[in-house]
Amino acid sequence: MRILFALMLALMPAVALAQSDEDAAHRADRRETEDLNRSAAHAVDQRNAANAATLARYRDQREAYQRERDAWRRRFAACQAGDERACDPG
Repeated sequence: MRILFALMLALMPAVALAQSDEDAAHRADRRETEDLNRSAAHAVDQRNAANAATLARYRDQREAYQRERDAWRRRFAACQAGDERACDPG
């Protein structure tokens, strides 16, 4: 029994050392994963901001197009109704 106890005591430092190395490796992996996640979140934020700007430009251009189209339709209707000034394309 004493031999078994002595053997267990002799192996304890090796087990503790292996555990601390594993913990350090685990912490390093966790830090790397956190860094990768922060980097990915930053890339997603940048993409979303670019998409929002593109969407805003599209909406502005579409609204301008619709205003021009509505003005053309009013001129066309006036021309059809006999208003010669509305028939001038310039």
